[in-house]
Amino acid sequence: MKAVRGKDIQQKGYSDGSPYRKRKSITISGDTIDMSNTGMRLRLIPDVGEEKVAEPYSGIHKFPGATQVKEIPIG
Repeated sequence: MKAVRGKDIQQKGYSDGSPYRKRKSITISGDTIDMSNTGMRLRLIPDVGEEKVAEPYSGIHKFPGATQVKEIPIG
């Protein structure tokens, strides 16, 4: 059951309508964050490279070399 929920969190993250939007943070596996369906600002903190602020609906954000990215809502 946890593996299914973990995969669901990975796919939905903070996107609009996600049941995980009230979490303080979410860590996504991989080096790519898709903000196309996310209507909130997020602080993106990769395990490799520079962090950045992603604006709502700002598309794809890549972090070359990262294996995970922590997302934290802003505001």
